[in-house]
Amino acid sequence: MAGTAEELEARLDRGDWLLPGEVAKLLGIDRTTVIRAYLNPDPPRIRYRRRAGAGGYRECHPDDVRRELNARRQVHGE
Repeated sequence: MAGTAEELEARLDRGDWLLPGEVAKLLGIDRTTVIRAYLNPDPPRIRYRRRAGAGGYRECHPDDVRRELNARRQVHGE
């Protein structure tokens, strides 16, 4: 997992899919909030895919993460 919000945003700009914890760091919210409010609703506010393998971790769609990040910045005047 990348360290800083700047590194995560650079990955997002490259089109990388991010883990919920990374999305949480980028949006400045808790990881459980990302899962509960963005991934679990039907339909989800942020689309995701399951990572292949034993863990089956969710990875968040970069376009949706960018949309939520931009919306959050508009609300907070960033």
